[in-house]
Amino acid sequence: MILVAAILIFLAVGLTVVGVTMERQAASVRALSERLKRFGGGARELPELGIERDRRYSYLPWLDHLLRSLNVGARLELLLYQAGMTMRAGVLVLLSATFLMGGYFIAFALFHRIMAGLFGMALVGPIPYLYVLYRKQVRMSAFSKEFPDSLDLLVSALRAGLAFSAAMQIVADESPEPVRGEFAITVEEQSLGIDLREALTNLSSRVDSIDLRFFVTAVLLQRDTGGNLADILENTAKLIRDRFRILGDIKTFTAQGRMTGVILSVLPVALALMMYLASPDWFSPMLTTHGGRVALMVAGSMQLIGALIIRKIVNIKV
Repeated sequence: MILVAAILIFLAVGLTVVGVTMERQAASVRALSERLKRFGGGARELPELGIERDRRYSYLPWLDHLLRSLNVGARLELLLYQAGMTMRAGVLVLLSATFLMGGYFIAFALFHRIMAGLFGMALVGPIPYLYVLYRKQVRMSAFSKEFPDSLDLLVSALRAGLAFSAAMQIVADESPEPVRGEFAITVEEQSLGIDLREALTNLSSRVDSIDLRFFVTAVLLQRDTGGNLADILENTAKLIRDRFRILGDIKTFTAQGRMTGVILSVLPVALALMMYLASPDWFSPMLTTHGGRVALMVAGSMQLIGALIIRKIVNIKV
């Protein structure tokens, strides 16, 4: 049984590697083919230029069709963009499938129970998706941290007499990433003829930040009702800084609760490992008997539920 599980895991990993390789190489191969056509026969003919955006979620046709039929491809693409990752949604799906299969067969090989395999799937399968969420959180946090200073730069440009589009260009040139990249896209959309309202709406859709939504709402309201845009944005920057100050106070007040959650989550695992290393014969019934394995699965589930509850308590929204 262990040999069969190892073979299946090897096949799953091989499939993922092949899929990821195809995803990464297809674009470069297509670009190289287009270049070679220019040096082939018919030198007087102009090469065909593809002006449509490649909207495929995967270079594997069946996977692209599956993601479109399930209506999850667009959400995964947006998530990957917000995380600052260049992979396509199909790669993330293949990685998740590999982790799901690997978690199931490893847990089944260790405990010889289907429920243990399912628990292993639930524990290991979400790892690629959770990593993407972590990358998104880091990037959005960096955006929110730099955004008030970018607003100050925008206000200074407006007070100097520049138009709003020119002030946006200055922010796109002088601000650090990821603020610079997002504002550069908005400025480019405006230069291509997209209305300012639509460009700002696209900006708020690309970036998952409540502070940016404050900015977009303030700009759009000023365009409809009038007023001094520089003063409005200055007050918006002050509001964002006050919000960060309150978030800092909340983190200080909830530090004990968060540390309690970490200790309660790590302590049982560390204690079980220490008992196993100190007295393997005494702890081995937990791994070799049916009752012991059930007790470990129940304890692990309760630990996970408790950690989620503590996280919910200390995660205060502002």
